[in-house]
Amino acid sequence: MSRFIKWGGVVLLFALLLELGGCGFKDIEKRFFVVAIGVDQAKNSDKKFNISLKFAIPSSSKDQPSQSIIVTQEGDTISEAVRIIKTKVDREIDFSHAKVLLFGQKVVEKELPAGIYYWFARRRDIQEIAWIGIGKPSALAVLKVRPKSEHFPGDALFLALGKDGSETPFIISEFFFDFKKRTTEKGLDPVLPVLEAQKDLIVINTVGIFDKKRLKLLLNPVETMILNFFMINEQKSALKVKASQTIVIDTKKVKNTYKIMKPKGKPPYIQVNSKIIGMMEEAVKYAVYNQHVSGYEKAAEKEFSHNIKQMLIKFQKANVDPIGFGLRWRAHSFNRDDWQEWKRIYPTIKFNVNSQVIIEDTGLIE
Repeated sequence: MSRFIKWGGVVLLFALLLELGGCGFKDIEKRFFVVAIGVDQAKNSDKKFNISLKFAIPSSSKDQPSQSIIVTQEGDTISEAVRIIKTKVDREIDFSHAKVLLFGQKVVEKELPAGIYYWFARRRDIQEIAWIGIGKPSALAVLKVRPKSEHFPGDALFLALGKDGSETPFIISEFFFDFKKRTTEKGLDPVLPVLEAQKDLIVINTVGIFDKKRLKLLLNPVETMILNFFMINEQKSALKVKASQTIVIDTKKVKNTYKIMKPKGKPPYIQVNSKIIGMMEEAVKYAVYNQHVSGYEKAAEKEFSHNIKQMLIKFQKANVDPIGFGLRWRAHSFNRDDWQEWKRIYPTIKFNVNSQVIIEDTGLIE
């Protein structure tokens, strides 16, 4: 009898667990998976934002490519827009595959409310390893682009931002968790890649720099490449150097280091050292022989040092710090007033840049 009661209790407990577990569960065929989210400024409306959700529609056959649909809704908050979008679809919205979050260019040019990006952090079904970027001319325009090489919805964005596809120093990928950290961390400002919609292509070769609240700078491709070298995201690149003739150096190793120097009795300055190792990839006019390599190395060192310094001065004039000089200053400080001192020093601090370029080979031409 006691054994019967024991097993009966186990069966009852198991039944209760099944009932509790099934309350919020939806079968996969009853879910609509979001692969990308876009946030734009509302048009011709008193609402603040236009929210776009890109849904993946799995194919029922291997011979047919997967399709996607984009559903948009205006609202003062993301939550409001998503609730209304639910009334436009026949399945439960699932954000667990949302890997790309895009803000329209007009949205980031204004002061960005903290609540709009903290919505992504509060949602437990949105992965914090999602990539985030700026959509140009709008987030919706980027979401609408489907390159012919794309196998399933969002594939092109995932490959480009995740570096699983093309390897290039002109793409600076930014995870949502790092962007969120940079919006509050003293001495380190946010950086977001710019994704531009061009017919059947999505071009990513520039970045936007923020001052915690809004977009302050848009870098050109060369400046984006140099910043990427500081962030150590990609070391393979091609450096064009103008000397007696224009040459291109294929880099295989780039290392940028910096140190904030505090000499006694003199104002502090930032020492930046750069080392580039590569080989000759292209010479525009004529062949380059080994005895002429040193001249091209010196020309490359001078040009690269100039480009680095101009980029750092550009950051300084805009009062932004995407590299983290201020964070390094704080890390070596013990006084609470040191942060106020850094904010006073940064607008006028000097940069001393020293570059070393080593060309190991001139290629197969001898």
